[in-house]
Amino acid sequence: MIDLLNYLYQYLLHLLKVRSKFQIHSPFVFNFYKYVLGNTTRYPDYEQIETVRKNLLSRARFIKRVDLGARSIAFPYSQRFARVRDIARKSSVSEKKGQLLYKLVKHYKPRSIIELGTAFGISTMYMAMAYPNCHIYTVEGCSDTLYIATHNFSRLGLGNIQEICGNFDELLPKILARTETVDLVFIDGNHKKEATLRYFDECLAHVHNNTIFVFDDIHWSKGMRSAWENIRQHPSVRVSIDLFTIGLVFFRNELSKEDFILRF
Repeated sequence: MIDLLNYLYQYLLHLLKVRSKFQIHSPFVFNFYKYVLGNTTRYPDYEQIETVRKNLLSRARFIKRVDLGARSIAFPYSQRFARVRDIARKSSVSEKKGQLLYKLVKHYKPRSIIELGTAFGISTMYMAMAYPNCHIYTVEGCSDTLYIATHNFSRLGLGNIQEICGNFDELLPKILARTETVDLVFIDGNHKKEATLRYFDECLAHVHNNTIFVFDDIHWSKGMRSAWENIRQHPSVRVSIDLFTIGLVFFRNELSKEDFILRF
């Protein structure tokens, strides 16, 4: 469980280290700031996705919820019944974060995307609609949750998403075996240090110069902060961007190794 007081303390520390756009001297990161982080365009796709979210938030029926990751309260594997609206509120990416993923994909145009943690597919839809030529492998551990996500994809007519149900540890190597390289990896599932670092290492063998890794909740716990520190210091990572609730790393060899903390 998240330590709220420590989380707020970490956020205050983050604010003290934030750079403004005028302090960004890297042309690559400045373009990221301009075309992704600072892009205020309200794309029509946003409304379609948020309509799906509103529908989920209005649904009071219960489904069987299987949790394989760190958000499980008592056990690493837990099974319980939960309302659709409660899962949507707690497990889906926020509108702000979803729009960031949309702008990221729209700008960099990754063709091969792996997402660990589908939930009801809000983040998946943001990425899929941003660049219809991409192909997304999205993995979710709960079959009832994934069933609803699949319905949401169909509702928006999205044919560039491949949904896979099961354990990340078992499925990620199989997905990576299908693709020589991966353009974008979004890790939003098992919020444990060991698991996060393991997924990072497994995907690392499939990166190329333009690959982007995105990690959700990098300050969610002491373990996740430690995982983020290990990742951003890895010799293969050229640029890291810490937005507090989300972290991004780039592998571009032409860039100097540098870490950025930006306001989101």
